[in-house]
Amino acid sequence: MSQLERQFQILADHWNRGFGQEVKRSAIAFCLLAATFFGACMMSPSLREFLASQVLPLFGSMDISNEDGSFSALALFSNNVRACSVTMVYGLLPYVQLSALALGTNAMVIGFLASYYVVSGISPLTFLLGILPHGIFELPALVLAFAMGLYVCGQTTRRCRHDETALPLWDCVVLMSWLLLLVLIPLLAVAAAVEAYVTPLLLSLMM
Repeated sequence: MSQLERQFQILADHWNRGFGQEVKRSAIAFCLLAATFFGACMMSPSLREFLASQVLPLFGSMDISNEDGSFSALALFSNNVRACSVTMVYGLLPYVQLSALALGTNAMVIGFLASYYVVSGISPLTFLLGILPHGIFELPALVLAFAMGLYVCGQTTRRCRHDETALPLWDCVVLMSWLLLLVLIPLLAVAAAVEAYVTPLLLSLMM
């Protein structure tokens, strides 16, 4: 068995040992929170305006564009890799499930943006074209990162409680690294390419 096959097998083993359940819970929580924030923003203009004042400037300050104003695939890729890495590293802190906070924050942004598009009179199809093509790859990567952070937090917490069956800290770091290298980076690379080159083309067709 090659090194890659061995690492995929280790990831599969952890999937069966609880990581898979964390992925399912994270995916469900993400969808429910996004829908909740969408509904809350639709019913509360003041909340929507507050989030607009907080969220929209963040997009403007992100350095993800080329000199000609087009999206930079490399910048998008590096930003997402950094976000996923930090989300997983949060899990190394026992007891404090900071990865859940990252999950909630991203769900809030999605829900808010959906409501912002609706009240702005922008076609739902335009919103979907702006989110789904690259989101098919990016959102699963984010959910996997959230879930890994929560899974590792559970392991480190159990270690602090002297549970010898839990993963040692270094093994948690190795597990996160292989998930990043084997799964997240390929997904995020495709997502960045789609967002930089395919999404603008699709949106231009709606003009």
